[in-house]
Amino acid sequence: MEIRADLMDAHMYAFKRAVLQEVLNKKETFLSLRRDVLPYLVRNQLRSELSQNGVLAEENGHHKDFSESSTVMLSQLLTNASTQSFHELYALGPDGSAPSPRKTHKCCVYIASKSNYCVRLNSIQAFSDINRDVIGDASHLSDYSFSPQNNIIHPTAVLGSKTTVGPHCMLGEGSQMGDKCSVKKSVIGRHCRIGSNVKVVNSVIMDHVTIGDGCSIQGSVICSNVQLQERAVLKDCQVGAGYVVSAGSEHKGESLAKKEKQ
Repeated sequence: MEIRADLMDAHMYAFKRAVLQEVLNKKETFLSLRRDVLPYLVRNQLRSELSQNGVLAEENGHHKDFSESSTVMLSQLLTNASTQSFHELYALGPDGSAPSPRKTHKCCVYIASKSNYCVRLNSIQAFSDINRDVIGDASHLSDYSFSPQNNIIHPTAVLGSKTTVGPHCMLGEGSQMGDKCSVKKSVIGRHCRIGSNVKVVNSVIMDHVTIGDGCSIQGSVICSNVQLQERAVLKDCQVGAGYVVSAGSEHKGESLAKKEKQ
């Protein structure tokens, strides 16, 4: 067993359906996979291993070396858990020689190597960071190549006169920018129409967004099919799909979205 404190749970879990259903049938009060089901399965696995080694755990899963208050997602890294050799090893006794009854449950964890990209997306900030990673540490995920300016500009994108796209930026397929625009540390999606004298800083703009002349966008996430009319100013905002930001309006730290029809 290996215990580590330098890993982050990506909250991606895979279960054998029969095992999950069995647990839920037994434990009807369980509400959370992470807080209830996984600790329960791990405790049962550890209890089974302790019993095989002649150490008995209490019925409630507590032992002098293990407590529910300090339950951690523990398991052995088994990179080939689906291979025959894994199941053969799994069926052996503690000494590796005599066969023993196969355990009911086996909990494993996959630890992504540094060459892979795995991030939990559970906030607007995480969404922004992941988008920027596509033109940074995770650039291998896209088929685009970097320009000499250390940015990604799709060959079909059009830049107006004196428009600058800084390092660590991306301009998607078919997008067009007017004259004298400035883009810094931002990702702009496909088929966007951006007017002249527009500033975009530290933001994510999705597909088919229309931005009028003189707009300023900073630290914001703009969803698809949004329309920003002339001279609109956004700072630290999130704009829902299809929303129209009126001309000359200023918004700071707001979430803007179309009202649902009742």
